[in-house]
Amino acid sequence: MPDTPDMPPDWHAFETVYDVEATWFRLASASLALLGASAFKDQAFSAFAFNAVSLPSISLSFDIDPDNRQRDDYPPDWSNECMEADVPEIGQLWEEGHARIEDALRELIDAADDELLCAIEEGYLHSLRKTMVRLETSHAFEHIKTCTPFWTVVTQVDADTDEEERLLEQVRQGLLA
Repeated sequence: MPDTPDMPPDWHAFETVYDVEATWFRLASASLALLGASAFKDQAFSAFAFNAVSLPSISLSFDIDPDNRQRDDYPPDWSNECMEADVPEIGQLWEEGHARIEDALRELIDAADDELLCAIEEGYLHSLRKTMVRLETSHAFEHIKTCTPFWTVVTQVDADTDEEERLLEQVRQGLLA
């Protein structure tokens, strides 16, 4: 990605060059299909998260206890915090499909000052939220068994769950408008 005084690196330019949201959507959709055909095919899931544990890494986290939310036990101790490790085919899919983005994003992060780093992180999380809404509206979760209600979130370590839910709902409303 060019780094010139006329065009400093930023999240929007990075997302466009690397087609990040489309790649995440493709990988997540394929992961859900793989999960639905795996040893977990009979498991009903109550929640799914894009778990942004450390920028630029993403884990696919699933929970199976629908009562966690009623007990206000969120974020949960994810039953499957790293589904990409629990289903090796999903891990391989992400390793191969996300490596180019992850490597380039590390370079962008390493070159960023504090202000740009905050903007990159905000853009990254916003793009994950847009991808989540696209998964929801495309019915990608029909590849797996889910509980009603089924909860989705984009999260980070020690994040404010209420704020994360508010931001995801804001993206839902914006994309549906």
